[in-house]
Amino acid sequence: MSAVILGLIAYSLPVGPIVARKALGITIFMLAMFVTEPIPLGATGLLGCLLFWTWAGLPLSKAFSGFFNDTPWFVLGALLLGMMADRTGLAKRLAYNIICRLGTSYSRILAGMMVVNFLLTFIVPSGVAKTLILCAIAIGMIESYGLSKGSNIGKGLVLAMTYQSGQFDKMIVAGASSILARGLIESMGKVELPWGLWFIAFVPMIAVNIVVQWWLIQKLFPPEKKTLEGGPAFCRAELAKIGPLSSNEIKALVIMCSAMILWATDVFHHIRPSVVGLTAGLVACLPLIGPLKKDDFSKANFPIVIFIATAMCLGNVMSDTEVLKSLTNAMFLWMTPILYAGSSLGGMLLYWYANAFHLFLANDNSLQAATMPGLMQFAIKNGFNPRTLGLIWGFAGEGKIFIYQSAVLAVGYAFGYFTTRDLFKFGFCLIILDSLLILIFVPTYWPLLGLTFR
Repeated sequence: MSAVILGLIAYSLPVGPIVARKALGITIFMLAMFVTEPIPLGATGLLGCLLFWTWAGLPLSKAFSGFFNDTPWFVLGALLLGMMADRTGLAKRLAYNIICRLGTSYSRILAGMMVVNFLLTFIVPSGVAKTLILCAIAIGMIESYGLSKGSNIGKGLVLAMTYQSGQFDKMIVAGASSILARGLIESMGKVELPWGLWFIAFVPMIAVNIVVQWWLIQKLFPPEKKTLEGGPAFCRAELAKIGPLSSNEIKALVIMCSAMILWATDVFHHIRPSVVGLTAGLVACLPLIGPLKKDDFSKANFPIVIFIATAMCLGNVMSDTEVLKSLTNAMFLWMTPILYAGSSLGGMLLYWYANAFHLFLANDNSLQAATMPGLMQFAIKNGFNPRTLGLIWGFAGEGKIFIYQSAVLAVGYAFGYFTTRDLFKFGFCLIILDSLLILIFVPTYWPLLGLTFR
């Protein structure tokens, strides 16, 4: 009911012609429904598109325009690849093989798990899937050490794996929200943003984050034991259960490596990442060639694909009805003097501003769908580089201090190894860290990649 009331209030605002007012009312209604989530996100998105078509009177091609964008189909390809890595056991095999070589030092095990988390981002493009895989491994190791849920080692390992699973998805175009952000930057900002450029821009921040988080976890949650016997033995036992590399794992490895090579080199061949991702995902479903079975395809998370498509519809409608022109003036106008002054403070300002939005638009996808179109319109109108502003805004969704801000956090929290207070102090420290990294790298390193503010 509150979503309906907010929508009606927005409809009554004098923002332009009747079509624009209706579009704004429907948009606010959708955003309120996205935040409160009384019904599935995909259902809310379809309802909003239906209202754009029937009540606002927009053409069907505009009301459902997001389904003609390649972003949701990129998500579908990523889901199929993640399912392939999980079902074949390839992801677990990679994780266990790396951890087996880490020894018995807790600091080495923690560092190794963080590196595994980063590497898995390339082959498991889903933060939730990575959380399930890595937390299961971490909990098995914790239990093999004879430690309880209340132990600092348990808190540190599970919290680090959970937080980083969502964070790395923003530094690499892998998770749904980064894919959505990239799609909105390209469609609304009228620029190309290669997968490889996104990755290269955040490589230094990834390295610093792994090192600092490794140190921070040990300081916030001092380990009860510095040497943990049994860790490598646990991993070797699990590998023995898995057995030798199967034919399905070999197929999955070939498909994954082919997709990763094409994604990483898109600057040269210009094949769109969505084409690569969807093609690789569908190849995985082919009989004899791919490792996925017929029933696996029906188990993919299609509602998130629908949600991404409807989120794209929302942004397109807001742009076509010119509602964004009024809203962006109110949202971003006050930042213009600082952004004009240079990227040193402007990048950090954008980062904190996006995190403030994230407190209210808790879902990562909702944050990008609701605010990225406005930011792109603001960038174009005021002569700023849409790619630079969009990259900062898309990355800012990684900063989280509350469980409700991410499904990934909710999954990790459900294991019962860390508390909301643990997440708050760890997440707040990392928000400070990443805002400082933005302050350092945006004006010094990014211009070397052509990512200037103007």
